[in-house]
Amino acid sequence: MKPRPGLPSDVDAVTKVLIKTMPLDPQWNYRFPLRREYPEDHYKYHRMLIEYFLDPSYDDWQVMVIEDSLDPTSSASEKSVVAFGVWDVSYINKRKYGPGYKTQDPVTKVEERGGSARRDANHEHFNAFWKGQIRAYKRYFGCLGSEKLHLQILATLPAYQRRGHGSSICKWGMELMRRDSLNSISVMASPMGSQLYTWLGFANIGTFYIQVAGEEEKLTMEAMMYYKPSV
Repeated sequence: MKPRPGLPSDVDAVTKVLIKTMPLDPQWNYRFPLRREYPEDHYKYHRMLIEYFLDPSYDDWQVMVIEDSLDPTSSASEKSVVAFGVWDVSYINKRKYGPGYKTQDPVTKVEERGGSARRDANHEHFNAFWKGQIRAYKRYFGCLGSEKLHLQILATLPAYQRRGHGSSICKWGMELMRRDSLNSISVMASPMGSQLYTWLGFANIGTFYIQVAGEEEKLTMEAMMYYKPSV
């Protein structure tokens, strides 16, 4: 299955994949431990985030989706979105507008529209995760400049995992890197996701931790890079 660009009309299907897949990753329970008590908030604010990623005016972001069915006889019209990736393609606008360009920030937009008071989240953990990712991005990837891709989210419904969908979305990015003469692809990986990225040729360039001061609980994350193959 080849990825296709996500459309605004895919918002509910993509949100469904996100909500059904991400609880497999420890960072989800760390950030959203009350999602079962407040499912309406959990859906509302994740749908809002996906809306921004799919909005054509938010062109720093490119969502790629894969449609599939467990029925091998199904037609194209019977397939549904089962996997998606969100790519940071802000290098395009940075090339166009120069070094002063300010990248679009959907996470902050969601926070401003009520996300800061959402009931499904542990807000200390949520903020520690968000700020920790920003610090790690600057530390490990900032020196590489703007000529790169960043994979923000990658998710495949559990029933459709190990069918090559995550790899296909990553390979789409690798082809874009080659076509647009970029130098690398970056990703912040959990231990669950790092296995796929390692298999695809990503290198672990640093391990970092997400932790609230005074707490024992923490998350382990890996900063990973895929470099432009040498000729």
